[in-house]
Amino acid sequence: MASIKLLLGLIPSTEKIEQEEKALTAEYEKLKSFVESEKLAKYNELHELVNSAGFQEKKKEIENLSYKNSEEYLKEKEFLSLKKSKDIVMYFRTLESSALKRFRDLDGSEKIKKYEELKQLVSGSGFKERMKSKDFEGSEDSKKLAEFRQMDSSVEIREYFKFKNSKEYANFLNIDGSTRLNRFNELKEYTGTKEFLERKAFLTDKKRFEKTEEFKKLQEYITLKKDPDIIWFFKVKDSNKFDVLKNRELVFSDEFEGDKIDNKKWLTNYYWGEKLLHDRYSLDSDLHFYTEKDNFEIRHSYLKINTKPQKITGKAWSPEKGFTNKEFEYTSGLINTGASFRQKYGIFSAKIKLGDPGARNSFWLVGEKITPHINICTTGNGKIWFSLFTPDGKQLKSKTGAKYAGNSYIFTLEWTASSLIWKINGVEAFRITENVPQEPMYINLAGGVTKPISRMTSMEIDWVRVYVPKN
Repeated sequence: MASIKLLLGLIPSTEKIEQEEKALTAEYEKLKSFVESEKLAKYNELHELVNSAGFQEKKKEIENLSYKNSEEYLKEKEFLSLKKSKDIVMYFRTLESSALKRFRDLDGSEKIKKYEELKQLVSGSGFKERMKSKDFEGSEDSKKLAEFRQMDSSVEIREYFKFKNSKEYANFLNIDGSTRLNRFNELKEYTGTKEFLERKAFLTDKKRFEKTEEFKKLQEYITLKKDPDIIWFFKVKDSNKFDVLKNRELVFSDEFEGDKIDNKKWLTNYYWGEKLLHDRYSLDSDLHFYTEKDNFEIRHSYLKINTKPQKITGKAWSPEKGFTNKEFEYTSGLINTGASFRQKYGIFSAKIKLGDPGARNSFWLVGEKITPHINICTTGNGKIWFSLFTPDGKQLKSKTGAKYAGNSYIFTLEWTASSLIWKINGVEAFRITENVPQEPMYINLAGGVTKPISRMTSMEIDWVRVYVPKN
């Protein structure tokens, strides 16, 4: 007996199921694609980096840096100490003074040499004795003495020797060319370099970590961590959301997207009629005959199997009489995968609008013999039937109302070694756990009539799909 949900029509709409399936499949494909994406690779790379012990230690090291504990600080401190020291200050003051310039202009000049020669002459004991002579006046020595006295009283000469004998000049000579001055100049040059100034600015900046490459990588990681694609990926990757897709493999499908039936997949005849009889036939109890192509129509990705009133003569088969010629009042169509696809166990599913429930429109499985025979869905007597015909003559069946024949629904058989479960739009309609077939079977879809109908009816198939569990 069909479930209460089916009887009350409380099942998801076909459109909703397909939209959800399409959305889930698209999302799963996105997931598989995203696994190989540059964005995820970059995130994983940064995640590993910023969460590594080395990165954390480096971050802590940078944040704990202190200028006062640095080599740069010690060198700047030494430079500032030298810069403020009296001897260095005095040296540069002297170096820049006009006194030193005047001194250097005179130092070593003929004028100074002349002065020093005269001074040495007039300071000698012999010259002083000659000064006492009556002949000194007007002598050559008196002229030299007068010249000396004139030079000695010169402001220029006095300033020259005053500077030469000063502490300022003595300090200048002591510092000039010294190791101390060389060190000062070295430190002055060093503390003025771009590298030093940038390093000092970095070490004194309380937000120094924000100026590092590590910070840039951390920010990139944080941004990626908030990225909707990344959030979505880690939310769904280990969830069971895609289990239905992950755990199944599509082994057969037809979406009927061409303009004619794919003869590589489907026979438009009974399998044994094609293989042994090499001709077409119907059952003697049928009112219809199966044509090769006249009762098929493919439009907008739908296959229509049309059953219509039409007189035609063809072969009929019955166990008692075998094959005989018969005039049929109706024509219809049948397709099957007997020559191309057979499967033992799996999920057999098709989206079908069965049409007139008074006609016989069927989706079924059969193997090498007439039985076992599984009707995944079939119409008749104003109902939709689910049934299993066993080799020992049993018929296990259930039915539901005709409401599921007038629109497109997804009819599914879930076949395992221990059970057969029939579903409409994912809602269980019938279950069998005995006499479960254990042989490969092939797909059949057909229209037909066992009781007269007044006009054409169509069975419309949007798609057929078969899945098996993944190992």
